[in-house]
Amino acid sequence: MKFTSNHPLILASQSPRRKELLSLLGIPFDIVPSDIPEPDPSSFPSAVDYVRACAEQKAGDIAKNDPDALVIGSDTVVVLQEEVLLKPTDEPQAAEYLRKLSGNAHEVITAVSIRQGDQELTFHERVLVRFYELPESWIAAYIETEDPYDKAGAYGIQTVSGLFVEAIEGDYNTVVGLPVAKLLQQLTRLGYVKLEGAPDYAK
Repeated sequence: MKFTSNHPLILASQSPRRKELLSLLGIPFDIVPSDIPEPDPSSFPSAVDYVRACAEQKAGDIAKNDPDALVIGSDTVVVLQEEVLLKPTDEPQAAEYLRKLSGNAHEVITAVSIRQGDQELTFHERVLVRFYELPESWIAAYIETEDPYDKAGAYGIQTVSGLFVEAIEGDYNTVVGLPVAKLLQQLTRLGYVKLEGAPDYAK
């Protein structure tokens, strides 16, 4: 099963996890990450507004250089009791995040912005994730690895820290960083992508 696109496809992210998920479509794509600094979450009325703005900023930054390209921008945040947990900057912050998540439920929100020329569509998915209680020794050992520091909330469900997760309610790939099934639905609905061999693009 393979899909094709009627535009060159660009992923505006250097995340290896998003690269792997987008590769499931079987469509060749280039990776051109945006280098615009992400805004301050506190300047937005909600975590959803923030993460959608980040996805749109990434897609818009790359799309302006290639109006024919189909650009995918995405961003993910972890939200615990309305507090947005971004990527930790050091070991103390990573440990602080994990102590907060320990034994609690939190939300993971991933937003995706699809940009082609002056056409733009943004959507987001929310997933509820519940952690087991984490022993201090586990937290201490984990933050000594490189794993927490490129991930919102200081963990990745697809890595060893997935062992901290008791349950999720929602799309697993949204937690990883790209709700690729929902993305495919949107791309086919917009007519940008079709199943290879199908007679015409979905409308």
